Amino acid sequence: MSYQVKFQTESAYKNIRYGQGTIYSSACGCASLCNVLNVLGIANVSVPTMCKFAVSVGARVVGGTDEQTLLKYASKKYNFTYKATSKNSELLAHLKAGGAAILHAGNSYKLFSNSGHFVAAVAAQGSTVTVLDSYWYTNKYGRYSKQSVRHDVQVVSKGVIKTSIAKIGYATSDRSPSYYLISKNRSDTKDMTDAQVYALIEKAAKNTAAKIVDDWAKDAWTRATKVGIVDGSAPKSPLTREQFIIIADKLGLIDNTKPASNWAKSAWDAATDAGIVDGSNPRGYVTREMLAQILQNLSLVGRK
Repeated sequence: MSYQVKFQTESAYKNIRYGQGTIYSSACGCASLCNVLNVLGIANVSVPTMCKFAVSVGARVVGGTDEQTLLKYASKKYNFTYKATSKNSELLAHLKAGGAAILHAGNSYKLFSNSGHFVAAVAAQGSTVTVLDSYWYTNKYGRYSKQSVRHDVQVVSKGVIKTSIAKIGYATSDRSPSYYLISKNRSDTKDMTDAQVYALIEKAAKNTAAKIVDDWAKDAWTRATKVGIVDGSAPKSPLTREQFIIIADKLGLIDNTKPASNWAKSAWDAATDAGIVDGSNPRGYVTREMLAQILQNLSLVGRK
């Protein structure tokens, strides 16, 4: 995969201020975030724009960028999530799952810089990590480099390098947290978690099951639907009291002489006036014992 790296070392940036310094000298924290957002498809932000944002939220500090402050506000502005960690295993798992990260290199193992430096980790295969370095100059990782540890780095193209997770661990060992794991918000994509997929499948299965009429009731259900006693939907759903009264009214079991004002009121009032129901809780469900009482009130079953 090819990467369009955003560099802080563009010649024009030597004269653009970033706090006490310039973008060229001090903007690795902002540039690394620009590279991560670009790789993840979240936003295409220029380094000067991110630097202005960092200053506006108080993330520009003496010596560089307070990355945690920058991420706190940038995550809201650009709609992403992040997690801080110093564990190599979490970094590798995150990269292999399609995420990206900002690595905070220190002073003790000068792999990426002679002093503190932020770079973007954008992919991993096995124990090898692909890194985008915004602070680029000729032969930084070449055989003429003064830093012998940089021979452990493979240069893929300008700004794109590969190195091992072990070397990254050494390079960030004196920084805590060492890594900021950045993810695109799920709300921005059509990706779903396993739990969300299973919930949809379960819901669909329940909806399908609710529409299936058992063999013992198919003939009666079909006849009742044809004559309009029921509408043919949701054969396994429970009836509310007002729905039951409508069915009873359609069957001619209730003397309904009042004009209709809504779909259930006339039938409900007629049933209440006739003493078939007590007039309370019209939207409650009908239990079997309640049904037995109503059938007795209608003289459809004998009294004991």
